[in-house]
Amino acid sequence: MKMRGKAVSGLTLTLLLTGVLTLAFNVQPVKANWTRTETIYKLARANAANQEETTLIIGTVDSTGPESTLDPAQAYDLFGWEIIQNTGCTLVDIRPGSSAEAEDFLPSLATSWSVSLDGLTWDFSLRQGVYFDDDVTEFNASHVKYSFDRSMSILSPDGPQLNMEYDAIIDSVEVVSKYEVKFNLKMSFSPFLALMACAASSIVNPQYAGGWKTEWSVDDIVRYSEGDVRASTPMDLGPYKLTKWAQFVGVDQEMWLEANPNYWNATNGYPKTMKIVIKFYASSSSLRTAIETEDVDIARARFSKWDIRDMQEDPNLKVWDGSGAAIQYMVFQEAIPPLNDSRVRRAITAALDRQKLCETVFFDQKIPVYSIVPEGIMGHTDAFGVLGDANYTYTKNILNDPTIYGGPYDAANKLKIDLWYESSGHYPESEEQAIIYKSSLEASGVIEVTLEHAVWPIYRQNRNEGNMEVFIYGWFPDYIDPDNYAFLYYAVWLNHHYIENGEHYSEMKAAYDAARATTDDSERIDLYAEVDDYAVTDCPVVPLWQGKIYAVTKPSVQGVYLDITETLQMWYLYSTPQSPRTIGELKTEIEKCGLEGEIDNQGIVRSLIAKLNVAQKLVDKGKVAEAKGILKDVFIRQVQNLSGICITADAADILIQAAEYIRSHL
Repeated sequence: MKMRGKAVSGLTLTLLLTGVLTLAFNVQPVKANWTRTETIYKLARANAANQEETTLIIGTVDSTGPESTLDPAQAYDLFGWEIIQNTGCTLVDIRPGSSAEAEDFLPSLATSWSVSLDGLTWDFSLRQGVYFDDDVTEFNASHVKYSFDRSMSILSPDGPQLNMEYDAIIDSVEVVSKYEVKFNLKMSFSPFLALMACAASSIVNPQYAGGWKTEWSVDDIVRYSEGDVRASTPMDLGPYKLTKWAQFVGVDQEMWLEANPNYWNATNGYPKTMKIVIKFYASSSSLRTAIETEDVDIARARFSKWDIRDMQEDPNLKVWDGSGAAIQYMVFQEAIPPLNDSRVRRAITAALDRQKLCETVFFDQKIPVYSIVPEGIMGHTDAFGVLGDANYTYTKNILNDPTIYGGPYDAANKLKIDLWYESSGHYPESEEQAIIYKSSLEASGVIEVTLEHAVWPIYRQNRNEGNMEVFIYGWFPDYIDPDNYAFLYYAVWLNHHYIENGEHYSEMKAAYDAARATTDDSERIDLYAEVDDYAVTDCPVVPLWQGKIYAVTKPSVQGVYLDITETLQMWYLYSTPQSPRTIGELKTEIEKCGLEGEIDNQGIVRSLIAKLNVAQKLVDKGKVAEAKGILKDVFIRQVQNLSGICITADAADILIQAAEYIRSHL
């Protein structure tokens, strides 16, 4: 932590405050030296008192990639956003594990907010007494305006502001007073708080983001600076500060995040862990080895389904999971008959078997989904459930209609379709998925499927040219709101011609626009249900499955929140005392339990230790198998029998877990 220099004189202060400052309210107060220093000291001391005195090591296969940036004006990837959200701050946060409804948005740099009746003006009251890492500059409304003006002016072709259309939503940001800021919108936009909570809306430090000015370009994007970690990021208001960022030949090797004493929530004990070390691995298999050999405390990767299943069965690991934000869906090209007929699209949809797909292809590591808005987000329904899974009676009845182009379809005259899938690994298990879809559809007895595939660049080109009859596609949202999913039914870039051919497109679009215009959550939920109902009738796009997200940790790691944001909120992470790893450590733990009353009888303490002494002697004699037998059949069984009676349930769990670990490592 940097300390301030000497207090300035009154004249000097006057000159400083009347200097060349071009932006309104860009006046940074200089407080008395003893006051600021004392405040920081108290924050740091309170923080340390509430935090675990540990370092946690996180292993990942992600990286900042060729962009090598943690600038919210450019970073547009999950890992970059994760680091930005752990080292930066937004005006609001989303409650961990929530569905991001109105009551789930929590104060962060803003303490309160309001919206005008027409939805075009949002006012935010800002938190006072928050300082950047020079310990002098206080965060205020001018920094909010600066951050948004800058990123929307840079408007990088590969950045989030352009691709998420910030300039189509935000007209201007206005400094009302030092601690009040106003957003004037071009349209009523109900997901505005979700937009404010995403990493692209993080507040930057002007000192490290190009300086105070009113014009910016892509040349102002902050990127990795060799040997100068402070110059490598414009972020410093979050729970952590980036204190190390090492690359080798442009490839990320290691990052250090250390607790930020200036974080607004430091006095409440956040972050829980003082230091996070992030190590980068070349593959998920090498990362799996690292977590199994305890080289890392937490492993984050898109592990294979086999790896997840194996690690779930490992008693020495803890596998955390949560509903993910990624979805996959089936798209019908309505410019090609008979797919321009909603009856045909419904018949195909009814023959799909999502349950079988998730069980057989993904080992239940994906979730069947019956709405384009996935589980875990406000507005999710099971609307497509009305068509069923493998509902072949419905499929046959619908297709056996002579008014359908090329029909009626039956066993002698099957509906023939080409089903396309991506074959270069852009989506998980694509070929296996396609085989199940083909099998399910053909089990109807009235559909014949020819599988086609292409690598990602050609697949996208085919999509743009509209020459794939039926194809599988995926989506990952920019912000957590049903608004960022429901439009997929008619997304122009899918080029599936629903807008021209859809029977209920106008009604669907009207419901979507109405949901976007109101800030009443109950009204929005009803409107998104209406959108889903039109989608079930027309079936322009059919939701298939939703991903899960996973983290693998040592059993001692706690505070892991895996929710629809897919961001690891590191400030909640902490490690409990490690379970005993040797017979000697287990004996010490038993003695401790006896002294603290978690084992209420000293005779039991002596009995358990005696059994461990026998096991240790067997190990010393090389009789490992017999020692394992003592641990399993004698020690663990006795603890299980006494759990909740003479040994507290929590203590019993620790002793059993430790004994199982020792057995597996003898």
